[in-house]
Amino acid sequence: MAESPSVVVVGAGITGLSCAAALRGRASVTVLDRVPVAGGVHGWRTAEACDLVGRCGARLRLGETAIRWDGRELLALGQDGVTRLPARALVIATGSRPLLRAELEVIGSRPAGVVSATVACHLAENGLPVGRRPLVLGGGDWASASARALLAAGARRLTVAVPGALLSDMPDDRRLDVRQHDRVVAVHGRCRVTSVELASGGLVECDALVLAHGLAPVRNVDGAVWDGHRTVYAQPIADPGSVEGARRAGANAARAVTSLVDG
Repeated sequence: MAESPSVVVVGAGITGLSCAAALRGRASVTVLDRVPVAGGVHGWRTAEACDLVGRCGARLRLGETAIRWDGRELLALGQDGVTRLPARALVIATGSRPLLRAELEVIGSRPAGVVSATVACHLAENGLPVGRRPLVLGGGDWASASARALLAAGARRLTVAVPGALLSDMPDDRRLDVRQHDRVVAVHGRCRVTSVELASGGLVECDALVLAHGLAPVRNVDGAVWDGHRTVYAQPIADPGSVEGARRAGANAARAVTSLVDG
């Protein structure tokens, strides 16, 4: 019997685990993730991730970072040093991120206090709100998560500017002011954010701007991909996201890997 081809999946979220599960029996899969917990943003608190970990049949290497892929071998860095992982294909399933200031075309000065929703949530969950009167730009999953985390961390007033209709539920809180069909066009302040200008012409006083609108694939592992040879990207950017969307992206990636390896 011919030996199963080796495949490395970078990202142990629902997408990466679903890809590994779909490849079970057709490839020998190793799933790599820089964080020590499988499941990602959609599934680490749910039975979904546990079920996929049990069914995917992959070798999990958590707490390791992809360094370099040359089309034949991935170098990964963990607490025990560098490991070489030979493979016939690499799947990048590292998720998505909110758009950055330049991508959102927000002009003005560059004071402290302009942060991504990922940073704002991480700090707030550790009791460190980015501001007492922040403004969140966005209406999807990251905007909702940011609003909840900031209010729980002690924000005194929170404004949410939504460039369109709300996509995800916002908390029911008297400190929250939601402004739909408006977006931030400029930031004001010298050392610290003092206000932002909205497309409607209004000026909102705030001490932080949290960027939570739109999604783009996370590309922090692109430096590992030397020339893109035998690489499959599996990074859904639907907002709001869903476990089903992540599973579908993983299954599509598995089909692409099978075609690539067979070819």
